[in-house]
Amino acid sequence: MIAALRRRSAGALAGMQQHLRIAAALARVGVVRKSQFKLEFWSQVIMDCFWYAAHVGVFEVLYSHSPEIGGWNREAFRVLLGYLFVSDAFMMIFLGQMWRFGRDLKDGKLDPYRARPASALFLYAFNQFSLEACLNMLVASAYLVYALVLAVPQISASTVLAALAAVALSFWVRFVLMALFSLAELVAVGADASRFLHDLLHASNDRPLDIFERRLRLFLIYIVPIGGLAHVPAAIALGRYSWQEGLFAVAWLLALGLLVFAAWTRGFRRYESAMG
Repeated sequence: MIAALRRRSAGALAGMQQHLRIAAALARVGVVRKSQFKLEFWSQVIMDCFWYAAHVGVFEVLYSHSPEIGGWNREAFRVLLGYLFVSDAFMMIFLGQMWRFGRDLKDGKLDPYRARPASALFLYAFNQFSLEACLNMLVASAYLVYALVLAVPQISASTVLAALAAVALSFWVRFVLMALFSLAELVAVGADASRFLHDLLHASNDRPLDIFERRLRLFLIYIVPIGGLAHVPAAIALGRYSWQEGLFAVAWLLALGLLVFAAWTRGFRRYESAMG
């Protein structure tokens, strides 16, 4: 039994290393490609900075009229926005290809991913590395650090660890959501379901979910985990969750992600048989 566990652990480690090597190779290709289009590079950076400024400006104005929104004061809300920004930057760096999933599915352009040497979802999702979004990540990270310094009077080692774990959780949930929305495309080919679901549900990702009634709030955290992008990470970093609540939320979102990835892989096999 111990030998079997060791073999499984070695296999999982080897698979992880393989995926990391592939991601590094795709990133190198992306750097070369993007470095040739300097105007596009800076236009994207500037546009996204305006997007950040618009979000910050709107809620700074709202907080000038009210001390709290949904039980979140100005300092806590800045932390929530910080997690939203770093999560969005992660998506732009690595997951930009997912925006084209519905079109590629309908055009039959996913066939090459059948024979690739790793997970089809991973290879497709991480296929378009964005160099300019790395600058956006620096801006977003700086804003998050600024927000945390203002919101947490005494920053300890445990606070830093919680904040970093919350960043990792935000990245994980972003990937899970992109896979979940694209799964709807696999189920209903040609329905443009991915973009529709994104536009419908993402309207709630830049505000504390405490403004919603309990059932809707739980739905947006544990079923379609929009709240895992910013609300839950900010609550963990700020200590708004007890350690039991935080541990349960993290465990559930990890398990939900694995279920979504398994369902996506199964749906992709159906696509293969249909195209074959």
